[in-house]
Amino acid sequence: MLAELQPGQCFVDAFSGSGTITENVPQDHRRIANDAHRWLIAMWERLTTTDWQPPTTIEKELYDKVKASWRADDGKYDDATIGWIGFMASRSGKWWEAGYSGHNVKGRDYIAENIRNTTKQIENLKGVEWHTGSYADLVIPPNSLIYCDPPYRGTSTYSVSRDFDYDAFYSWCRTKSAEGHTVFVSEYSMPPDFTEVWHKSIKTTLNPTNTFSVTEKLYKI
Repeated sequence: MLAELQPGQCFVDAFSGSGTITENVPQDHRRIANDAHRWLIAMWERLTTTDWQPPTTIEKELYDKVKASWRADDGKYDDATIGWIGFMASRSGKWWEAGYSGHNVKGRDYIAENIRNTTKQIENLKGVEWHTGSYADLVIPPNSLIYCDPPYRGTSTYSVSRDFDYDAFYSWCRTKSAEGHTVFVSEYSMPPDFTEVWHKSIKTTLNPTNTFSVTEKLYKI
């Protein structure tokens, strides 16, 4: 994708997630990152635009309190804090739905590992314009390069991405391409009018004892 990114062209990450794609886009380009997960975006925005120092020790008591507050939507914690606790202290960084990971699990500090990996990204994500909401509502500058990493069809999803309308997404991609944007999509498979431009076999993990290989693909339309 970077080979096709033109000087002055805006890079739009429509499903930014952990930010690992956007952080590799040169900072002299305008970068827009969007995700439907409002707590994740609030976390990234505060980390990259302020001197916020979130907690680095997250015991299960705090994890449970913040999780209960999030479920009750009682306003006791702000969105950025909910995002930080939920992602840093959940197993495999998978939000609240995966359960508490822990600081000392058979000698391994999973929370500290997540925090280290996240804080390494902050400097490269400074200057990003953060947005939260549906990809379909994004205001995209003319002639942008748009990267989409949607919930993969047929896989488990977060609560914010359940009931994802794939046909509507495919139509949106076609429309954006027709408008003059360069559109890339990560998926395992796409309709035939999307051209596969890259693939790689990777190992993925369901749990510590269950790994299997899948072929990650990048498509262009």
